[in-house]
Amino acid sequence: MVKQTNLLAVAKPRTIKLTDGKEYTIPPINLTTLANIEKTMGFGFGRFASKMETEPMTTLRALVFALFKESHPDIEIEELGRLITIKEIDKISGTISEVMSISS
Repeated sequence: MVKQTNLLAVAKPRTIKLTDGKEYTIPPINLTTLANIEKTMGFGFGRFASKMETEPMTTLRALVFALFKESHPDIEIEELGRLITIKEIDKISGTISEVMSISS
C-alpha cells in the first residue's frame, strides 16, 4: 500500500529557547508568512541570494526577525539580534533552510 501525503496538513510552529531563557515561537512557513517576511525584510525573495552575498549577516538577521515578528510583534530587531548566538542559529536552521530554498 502506498502511503499518501495529506497536502492540506498544517505545519506546526516551532519553539526555540534564546539566550534570555525565554521560549519563542517560529511560525510554520505558509504563503502569508512568506509575504510578511518579504514585507518585513523590504525586498522580495528574488533578491534574497544577492543580498546574502553582499550583506549576509544583515540579511540573515532580517530574515530571522521577520520569522519571529509573526509570533512576537513587540520584539525589536536589535534586541533579537543580541539574543541569537551561533547556537540558536543552528537550532532554527531548518526553518531558515525552508525559507532560503523558496528563494532559489
